[in-house]
Parts: sequence; C-alpha cells; structure tokens
Amino acid sequence: LYQNCTILGDKGDLSIDYQRDLFTYNQINMEVPMRKNQHGYNPQPYIFRKSRKPIETLFSQLCDQFMIRRNYAKSFDGFKNRIL
Repeated sequence: LYQNCTILGDKGDLSIDYQRDLFTYNQINMEVPMRKNQHGYNPQPYIFRKSRKPIETLFSQLCDQFMIRRNYAKSFDGFKNRIL
C-alpha cells in the first residue's frame, strides 16, 4: 500500500533483515533510533525524536490504562480477550 516513504521504528526493531525486506519490496526506509550502548552510536535527528515523543507517550498511557505490564494471560487469545 505504501511505497517510497520513511517510517519510524522502535528501539526494539533492530532486525536488519526486516528493514532490508521493507526496502527491497516497497522502498520503505525504516528509521530506527540506536541504543546508546551500540557500537557507532549516532543520535537520531531532531525531527525524528520530536515525532517519536507523542508516540512513546501514547504507548505509555495505554500500558498504564490497560495494565499491560501486569499480565496474567496464559496465551495470546487470553491477552487479547483481556484487552478487549
């Protein structure tokens, strides 16, 4: 659906294979912030950091509201039903 664009990834999206597949098939560049302890650390440009702030805030609010961190579900279906 989307092509020739840049998307913002999370620090957990470090899979180079996934990034390569996105670019190979759809020319989508996934901009992932590096962790401070990574070799060759470069801070992310200001415009990306500024865009990530409301996303991280929303994720944090949703985790608190639905108590996602304190999860006692035994399966993904149980987790999904709990959230719904």
